Amino acid sequence: MLQTQMNFCRQLTLSLHRKLPSAFPLNLPPFISSTDRIPKYFYHSSTSVSGVEASIPTPTMATSRILALAKDIEAFTTKIDNYLTENALPPPSFDEDAPLMYQFPPEIANTQEALSAALDELWWLNQGPIQTIVAKSFATSVGLKTILKYDIHNLVPLETGTTFQDLADKTGIPVKKLTRLLRFGMTDHFFQEPRPGYVKHTIASKALVLMPNIATWSQMGLYEVSPAKMHIVDAVAKWPDSEEPEHAGFCIANDTSKPMFEFFEEHPERMRRFKDAMSFLQTFPGLENSYVLTGFDWASLGKATVVDVGGSHGLVSIDIAKEFPDLRFIVQDLPKVVEDGKTKVPAELSDRVTFMAHDFFHEQPVKDADVYYFRWIFHDWSDKYAIKILKALVPALKPGARIVLSERCLEPPCTLSLRQEKWNRYVFWADPDF
Repeated sequence: MLQTQMNFCRQLTLSLHRKLPSAFPLNLPPFISSTDRIPKYFYHSSTSVSGVEASIPTPTMATSRILALAKDIEAFTTKIDNYLTENALPPPSFDEDAPLMYQFPPEIANTQEALSAALDELWWLNQGPIQTIVAKSFATSVGLKTILKYDIHNLVPLETGTTFQDLADKTGIPVKKLTRLLRFGMTDHFFQEPRPGYVKHTIASKALVLMPNIATWSQMGLYEVSPAKMHIVDAVAKWPDSEEPEHAGFCIANDTSKPMFEFFEEHPERMRRFKDAMSFLQTFPGLENSYVLTGFDWASLGKATVVDVGGSHGLVSIDIAKEFPDLRFIVQDLPKVVEDGKTKVPAELSDRVTFMAHDFFHEQPVKDADVYYFRWIFHDWSDKYAIKILKALVPALKPGARIVLSERCLEPPCTLSLRQEKWNRYVFWADPDF
C-alpha cells in the first residue's frame, strides 16, 4: 500500500501496454510538476538548479554548516529583496495590510524555495535534536483550531479589531479561556495584541477572511487528516498486509468500518469540506490546473468527449473546456458531489460540461468517449483497487480511446530539499490516512 507512485506509474504503464488491447493505446501525458521550479538543495550532487546556487553539505563541513547556511540565507534574501525593490513591491510583513502572496517569476520562486529549505535546515541544526523533538511534539494547532471552530476570524473586524471580552460574549467562551487560547494562536502569528486586551488581525488571520478556501483547507487538516494520521501506526499494527481502504487510520479515528468516501457520503458537510479543500489544493504552485492544459495535446482530439472520472466539482474540466471549445465533458463522481458540482459550472459551459453520478469501481457506463481522464485518483488507492478502477473501464473502451492520468510521481529519496520531500510524501502517496 505504501509503494511509491513512481514505481506504480511505471508498472501501470508497462502493464497496460502489455495487457490492454492495441485498440486503445495508453497515452500518459508528461505531468508537469513543481520540481522544475524547486532547487535540489539538500543532499544532492548538484549545486545549481534553475540558476540557484546552494552550498552542499559534506562530512568535512559539519562544523561550518551553520555558517554556510547563514551565507546562503543572506544571498537568497538579498536576491528576493532586490526583486521586491526593483518592482516596487511591499516587503513581507505580519501586518494586516501586508501582501497575501507574491506572483514571483520562476527564477525568484526557485530562490524563495531555496531560502525556505535553508531556513528549515538551519532551524534544525540550531535547535539540536532534543529541543527539536520537544518543539515538534507540542500541539501548535490549538490556536488555529480555536479560531476556526468559533469562526473568530470573521468576528474580528478588519482594520479596527475588537476586545477579548467582545469575542468572549459572541462565542460563549469564558474570557479567561479565550484569551489564553488566542494568545497561544498569536505565537503562530494568527492575530496580534497591539495593546492589552485588544485583538487585531495579522495578514495570516486576515487571509482566513479574504480566502475562505484557506479556512476550509485548514479545517480539513485539523478535523480529518490530523485525527487519521494519529492512527496510521495503529492501522499498520492491526492490518499489516491489508490493501483494504477500510483498514486505515481514518476508520479507527472515526470508529467506522466504512472507507472514507463511503463515510463522507453519509456526512455531506464533511464531504463538501473535503472537496472544497481539494479544489484549493489545485491553486498551490506546481499543482495548478494550467499544467493540465499544457501537459496533454487536447487540441489534437478535435470534436471529442472526455469523461472526467472521479472529477469532483468539475473544476479541471471547466478550465479545459474554456480553452478547447470542441471538447465535451462528462464529470463523474458520487451523487452528492455531482449535485454540488452542477452549481459551479458557468452558464456558457452548461451544454458542454455535464455531470453523472458514478462509482468508478463499477463498470463505466459511457461507452463512446474518446478520453477517460483521471486526475489525482490513483494515489488514494492501493494497487489492488487501482487495478480494479482500470478494469472497470475496459468494457467501455472503443478503438482509439485513451486513458489519461494526471498524478504526481514521487521523486527518488534525497533528490529534493527535505522540506519539499516532506510535503510530497505527506500528500502524494497511496495514503494510509484514508
